[in-house]
Amino acid sequence: MKYLSPAGRNLAVAVAVTLAVTAGTALAATPALAAPRAVTAASAEQQAGPFALGFNEQLAGGGSTGFLTWAGSSDGVTTGWQWRRAADGAVTTLPKGAPDHANPTAATDSDLVAVQTGGSSYRLLDMAGGEPVDIDAGSVGEGAELRQVARDTLVMIGAGNSLHLISKPGDAVVHRQVQGLPADADIRDLTYSPSGVLAVRYEVSGVEHLAVVDLAGAKVVEDRPVPRLYYASDVAVSATHLAWSESNPDGSVTLVTALRGAAETTRHTTFETHGGSYVQVSLLGDWAVSGVSDKELSAVSLKDGTTAGLLGDLGDVSGAGDDLLAQGSTPEHGDGLYRIALDPDGRPSVTQVATNGARTPVSVVDEQVPATAGFGTAGSKAVLRWNLSRGDVRVSLRLTHKATGKTWTADKELLGASTEAAFAWDGTFPNGTAAYNGAYAWQVTATPLNGVGGQIERTGTLQVESGTAPHDYSDSGSPDLLVRDSSGHLASYDVRQFVAQPEKPWERTERGGGWFVYDRLLSAGNLDATPYADVVARDKEGVLWLYSGTGHSLSPRVRIGSGWGVYTTFAAGSDLTGDGRPDLVATDTAGVLWLYKATGDAAKPFESRVRVGGGWNTYDLLTAPGDLGGAKSGDLLARDRSGDLWLYLGKGDGTFAPRTKVGGGWGQFRYIVNIGDVDRDGRADLLAESGSPESSLLHVYKGTGDWKAPFGRGTNLDVVSPYSSAYGTPGPVAF
Repeated sequence: MKYLSPAGRNLAVAVAVTLAVTAGTALAATPALAAPRAVTAASAEQQAGPFALGFNEQLAGGGSTGFLTWAGSSDGVTTGWQWRRAADGAVTTLPKGAPDHANPTAATDSDLVAVQTGGSSYRLLDMAGGEPVDIDAGSVGEGAELRQVARDTLVMIGAGNSLHLISKPGDAVVHRQVQGLPADADIRDLTYSPSGVLAVRYEVSGVEHLAVVDLAGAKVVEDRPVPRLYYASDVAVSATHLAWSESNPDGSVTLVTALRGAAETTRHTTFETHGGSYVQVSLLGDWAVSGVSDKELSAVSLKDGTTAGLLGDLGDVSGAGDDLLAQGSTPEHGDGLYRIALDPDGRPSVTQVATNGARTPVSVVDEQVPATAGFGTAGSKAVLRWNLSRGDVRVSLRLTHKATGKTWTADKELLGASTEAAFAWDGTFPNGTAAYNGAYAWQVTATPLNGVGGQIERTGTLQVESGTAPHDYSDSGSPDLLVRDSSGHLASYDVRQFVAQPEKPWERTERGGGWFVYDRLLSAGNLDATPYADVVARDKEGVLWLYSGTGHSLSPRVRIGSGWGVYTTFAAGSDLTGDGRPDLVATDTAGVLWLYKATGDAAKPFESRVRVGGGWNTYDLLTAPGDLGGAKSGDLLARDRSGDLWLYLGKGDGTFAPRTKVGGGWGQFRYIVNIGDVDRDGRADLLAESGSPESSLLHVYKGTGDWKAPFGRGTNLDVVSPYSSAYGTPGPVAF
C-alpha cells in the first residue's frame, strides 16, 4: 500500500489534472508549453492584511516566499493550480500540460516547483523569477515517480522501490541512487527537511521502518524499526529529532518522538482517530506539531513537554522554509491559511496569511454588452462580458425575448483569481432554434460561492437584428419549413434547428387551421410593403389568395386573382426580373411557362403574365433557389420526369439562358424546396424530402457557389419529415 503526502490526500479525492508549465526558453528536447499566466496583484485592501483564498482553494505545498494551491469546483472537480505569493496573495496561474495525472510538486525550502512536461522530462520553475531548469530523469527507468523536491533535487522512486536523487547543477544531469536501503524495501512515504535530510518510511519483511537519508551523501545514516507506526501518519525529521505516530491497542494514536541517533523514544499526545483519520506530524524547532484532520492542531515542547493549542478544523499542513503553513481556524479570525513560526521566546505562534474564501462585497468593475447583435452569418456571436471585483462567484446570465418570453441562459463559476465572466451567445435558443429579432432583456446575477459578500444583479437590453429571409416566418433571419398536417393545420419548423441539432425535439409553431381548402401553397417571399415573408395559396376553384406575413404570424387572407387552376407547376420567392422583388412563374397544362412580375402592392401583388417559353411540360417540378450563377438575379431549377435536374440561369429580365444539366437522381424526392441559406454561408441551399408519406426523411443540399455544380453532396439530416405518417395524412409543403 502506498501512502500519500498531505497534498496527495486532497488530490486523491479530486479529479486529477494534467499539468505542465514553462517560463523562459525551453530546451530543445522539452515540448513547447504555454507560459504561466502573469502574476495578478492583490488589491490594496488585501495587501494591508490577510488576503482571500479562492473558493475551495487547497494548500498543496509551501516554499520560502510562497505556496502552491489547487482549486476545486463546487462539484469537487480540480479546475487549476496556482502559486500564491505569501506577502500579498498575488497569483501565478499554472497552465495545463502533459502527461495526464502529473501534479506539480513544490519544494519546502525554496520557491521551486517541479512539473512533469512529458515522459521522463521535468521542469523546475523558480516562482521567484529565476530561470527554469529542464531535467531528463530517463536514467531512473520507466515508470519512475517524482515524490519530493529537495531544494533543487528531484527525489524519485524507481523500479523495485529504489530511491533516486536527480539534479542538474550545470549543463549535465546528475543521477545518484540512495545507498543503504534494503533491496526489498517497500517505500511508503517521504518527508524532506531543510536540514538536508530525508525521512523515509518503508516496510520490509512485514515490519515498518523509519530511515534518515543524508542527501549530500545519498545514503542512509539512520534506520530504526517502528512496528506500531500508524498507517495514516506523517513522518517528520529535523537536524535533531524524528517524529511519527503509533497505533495503540485501544484504537487511539499517540505522537512519538526520538532524538536522532538514540534508541529511546518519548510518547506525547494521544489522539482519537475515529476509524482512520489522518494524523499530521511536523517538527518546528524544539517543538513537535501534530493533529488529526478536521480536529485540533497543537504543539508539544521537546524540552519540557509544554503544550500549546494552535488551530482548529485542521486541513493540510506543509513546510514553508523554516516555518509551517496550515489550513484551519481560530476563534479570532475564522477559517483560513495560517503561518506557524517560532516567536522571539522560541514558542510557536500563529499568524493568519489568508482568509478561507473571499469576504469582500461583489461589485461590477467593467461591463461590456453590445447594444445590437446579428446572427445572419455563420459563426457570428454576441459576447457579453462582465469584470467583477472578486472571483469565487457563480455568474448567471438570462436573455429574454420581450415579445415572446423565450429565454437563453448560461452559468459559469469564477474560481481563484479569475474575475471575468464572458458569455458568447450564438443566436440560438436552448433547443437549437434561431433567436428572434427584436428587443431582449438581459439579467446577470453574481452570487458568492461561499455565501459571503452579497449577491448583485444587473439588467439591461439588447437588440437582435439578424435581418429577414424569403422563407423566414418567425422573424429570426433563419428559414422555416411550412407544413400542412392531416387536420388541415399549417405549422412551421425552424430549419436551423434541423441542421444544427437534429436530435432535439422539434419546435412546432402553429399557423392556423382550415388550410385543406388549398391544393397548392407557395412561400412567395416578401410581396407587400412589410419586410416579412408571405404565403400564396391556390384553392380548388383556382382562386389565388395572399397571406401577408407579420414576422411571427400571418394576416387574414386577401383574394388576389382567379383562373389559376390552369397551372400545374409553380415556383416563387426569387427575383427573376432584377428589381429586388420576388417574382412567380407557373407552367400551364400546355407546357407554357409564364412569368408574373411582382409589384410590391399587397392588393395587386403581380403584374399581368408574360410568356417565357414553351415545352416546360417535360418537367414535373420547378423551384426558384435565388442566385446560383453570381449574376445577382434569380435562377430557376427544373426537374424532368427522368429525375434529372436542370438549371436555367436568369438574365435579370425575366428570361433565361439555355438550360444546363446539374445533376441526376432527383426523382427520389417528393418535394424539393428552395429553402434559402440554411447554414448562413451566403449561398442558396435546397431542402428535399425522400421516402413515402408513411416514412420520409429530410435532406439538405448546400450551395457551392459554382453554377456548374451548384450543390454539394446531399446530407441526410436523420430527421423524419414532420409531415410523415406520424402527423397523419401528409399535406403539401410550401415551395
